[in-house]
Order: sequence, then structure tokens, then C-alpha cells
Amino acid sequence: MTSGSSSTRAPRLRSLDGLRGAAALLVVVHHCLLLFPALAGVYYAGRRTEVLDPLAHALSYSPLHLVWAGSESVYLFFVLSGVVLVLPVLARPDFDWLAYYPRRLVRLYGPVLAAIALGALTYALAPRSNGSAFGAWVNARPNDYPWRVLPMDLTLVNGASGRISPLWSLQWEVLFSLLLPLYVALLVPVRRLDGLRVVALLLLCAVGSVTDNDVLFFLPMFGIGVLTAVNWRAIEVRVTRWSAGRRWFWPAVLVLAVLLATARWNATGLGAEPPLARQLAFLAVPGVWLFVLAAAFAPRVRAVCEDAFLQWAGRISFSLYLVHEPIVLSARFLTAPASPWVAIAAAVPISIGAAVLFERFVESRFHRLAQQVGRTLHRRERVVV
Repeated sequence: MTSGSSSTRAPRLRSLDGLRGAAALLVVVHHCLLLFPALAGVYYAGRRTEVLDPLAHALSYSPLHLVWAGSESVYLFFVLSGVVLVLPVLARPDFDWLAYYPRRLVRLYGPVLAAIALGALTYALAPRSNGSAFGAWVNARPNDYPWRVLPMDLTLVNGASGRISPLWSLQWEVLFSLLLPLYVALLVPVRRLDGLRVVALLLLCAVGSVTDNDVLFFLPMFGIGVLTAVNWRAIEVRVTRWSAGRRWFWPAVLVLAVLLATARWNATGLGAEPPLARQLAFLAVPGVWLFVLAAAFAPRVRAVCEDAFLQWAGRISFSLYLVHEPIVLSARFLTAPASPWVAIAAAVPISIGAAVLFERFVESRFHRLAQQVGRTLHRRERVVV
């Protein structure tokens, strides 16, 4: 890709920032609604034995599940990471891998270390306990944060301890970041087979979903993002041609995206047993991919994603993702036995305020440090050469 083609992509990436912000907000909604035992039971068991009220049933087993689709939002993060992380590689044939690794690791691990410290503080300030009034999600969270589990959270490569639940996804972000040269080697050079490779990656996700293999399920999602970036111009030309004169095109794409993203929950509502419905989780991957295409190329969707609010949400999205869950749980423990709504009313503004401060004083500084580390190593490499 030439520098000229790279510059034509910048406005599109702005809309993807807004899409990321929307997904981060959905994750917050997801964790807030999991404070309600009935909805937590839906999420953990796939189905409740008792009858849900009409609103809870609609939120659980219909396309309305999208408004708290936390897992599916993380799948979207993975596809977006595949797109965004490979663009600099495509833009520069002489991409500096020596500078890339420390820059990327500082960018990821710096905020994570601060989030771990903040999360540990919430354990101390809001003692945790179990009880039937809390529901399955709250009771599944550990009640302490011992020193022995810190190495797992500090490294992430072998998973996370579950003390700060959003950290689970960082394991896959780190692994993808480390494996990026392999993704580039396998997915970038031969362009004519990209359609087949997308299908192959989706099949790997399906196998991972059916066999409960996280490696096969999660890592191909990044590959789909990589192939999207590689074929960005071709996709743009194609969808522009398909949508020309067809006002129904993008609404139809969005409806399909919603149905696919919520497929496992829709299937449960239609009578599928929870184990079978969980195996349909891979269908959310093409669903979130369609959301990426809509945010990039559908004029009205792109305008929404480029709106000031979602751009702001995109700017704080990583910080919000890292800090909100311990705050939501702390608010629940501190306000029990009051309604979960009381905890939500306290947790949401505190989480957003904490994310704004975290982005300003932690994430942005580590971002600048990462860039500085990359520039320093790049200069030293040029001197050595």
C-alpha cells in the first residue's frame, strides 16, 4: 500500500474509533445489567428455569440483546485490532519490527499495570462477599486479590486471574501483538485467495466455538481484521458499487449484522438448548465484521460514529474498559441490599469520571512513552546500520 492509499484511510479510521467507543459503552452496560440476578442467570446458564418478565426476556432472547452484548463487543475489539495494527505495516515496506515490539508492549502493559493497582484498591475499599441476592455473575467474582495471582495478571500471556474480568481479553490482544509478523506473513502476500482465507478463518472460529477451544475461536478474529485492512480499497469499491442506487442496502446489512451478532441468544429464545446455542457464538464474528464495514463505508453510520460523543467515547474506550468493572462491583457491594439500580446510578458516572482521568494521566502518558521508546530504538537501529 502506498502512502497515498494510507492517507485515504485516515477518515475511515476516525469512524472506527467511534465504533470502538460504542462497543466500550456496551461493555459497561453489560456489566451493569449483570448485577441483576435474572439477567446474570441468562448469561451464565443460557436459560432461566423461572419465567422472565417481558422486558428481561426481550433483552435476553431477541436482537435487543445487542444493547448489552459484552462478549460480542470484545469480538469487535479483536477485529478492529487486526485492522488498526496492520495498517502501519502495510503503509511502510521498511516497517521497523525492532521498534514495534517494545512500543506495543509499553502501550498495552503500562495501562494494565495501573488498572491492576486500581482494581486491587477497590478490593480493599469494598470488601466482597457472596449471597443469593447478588446473582451468578457477582458471586462468580473472587472475593480477594492475593499476591500469588498477580504474576498471571501482570503477564497475561497465560490468561488472567479473573479478579479484574476485562483483563481476559488482553491475553488475546497481547498474543496477537506478539504474533503480528506471523499474521502478516500468512495473510498479506497473496491477495487473490483472500476470500477463501476469510472463510477459512470463520471456519476456525466455528471449530473453536464447537470444541470450546479459545485459541481457535479468538485468534482468527484478528486475522479477519488483518484481511479487511489488506483489502480495504477493494472492499470500499465493491460495497460502493453494491449500495449505489439501493437505499435498502445498508439497512439490510445492519439488520443482518444485528441478527448474526445476537444469533446464540436468538436461538435460545427460539428453543435451542443452551449448549447448542453457545456453539453458535461464532456467528457473532461475521456480525461484528459487518458493523465494521458499516462504520467505515455506510455514510449515515459513519456520520454517527464520527459524531463528537462517540469520538470522545473512542478516546477513553481503553481506559473505560480497564477501570469500570471493579467500580461496578464495588458499588454493588457498598449499596447492598438496595436495588442494583442504586449501584448502577453510582457506578456509571464514577466509572466514566475515572476513565477520563485514567486516559489523561495514565493511558495517554504511556502512549507517549511507547512512541518515544519506538523512536529511540528506530534511531539507534539506523545508527548501527
